[in-house]
Amino acid sequence: MATTTSTLPARPSRAAGTGSDFAELRRRVDATGLLERRPRYYTVRIGAVAAALVAGWSAFFVVGASWWTLLVAAFLAVVFAQVALVAHDLAHRQVFRSNRTSARAGLVAGNLVIGMSYGYWMAKHTAHHANPNHDDLDPDVGPGLLAWDAERARGFVARHQAYLFFPLLTLLGISLKRDSVRALRDGTVKRPRLEGGLLAVHAVLYVGAVLAVLAPCRRWPSWWCTRRCSGSTSG
Repeated sequence: MATTTSTLPARPSRAAGTGSDFAELRRRVDATGLLERRPRYYTVRIGAVAAALVAGWSAFFVVGASWWTLLVAAFLAVVFAQVALVAHDLAHRQVFRSNRTSARAGLVAGNLVIGMSYGYWMAKHTAHHANPNHDDLDPDVGPGLLAWDAERARGFVARHQAYLFFPLLTLLGISLKRDSVRALRDGTVKRPRLEGGLLAVHAVLYVGAVLAVLAPCRRWPSWWCTRRCSGSTSG
């Protein structure tokens, strides 16, 4: 009979008082090198995400007020999600060893690029890891629009949430932005002025870009309208 070999090292004998089962598991995971940082991987990944972000915004300005902009918006939505995933890895200190460097990069990725408070998300994600999948303590599965257990699965949305999950997921970005602003005032964020300033810069740049490209020409000065809309009447 063929036998299979585990990828983890053989379980060592644990003497009494040497730590919990989780501590032992952590030692075994560390021994395999699964938690070692991969600077080359993140150099390529962050570079690719940054290039995609620049390409997406460049395409937005080039395409202009056209129905093709919807495709650009879909592309940027994917890119913003990738930026958020980079911020997630920064929060876990998978990219940089220094907590200060990770936090600074996280503020750029979270607050400035996608408009979500890095400090708010850190507090929320820390609570999630402290009590994963706990109905009352994990903020990611707590009471809300979606139900995570049979007792709360009542109402139209909960009963059909398997089909509504992805449409509802598109509204998650709005929810995170709203909660980010609330966190600036309730003491969740340690540096509310800094984070609030970065969120304000993001909002001004984002809304300004959308209005500059997509707003009707009649709302702009004649010289800007002539330059922006001359050749776009056929579209």
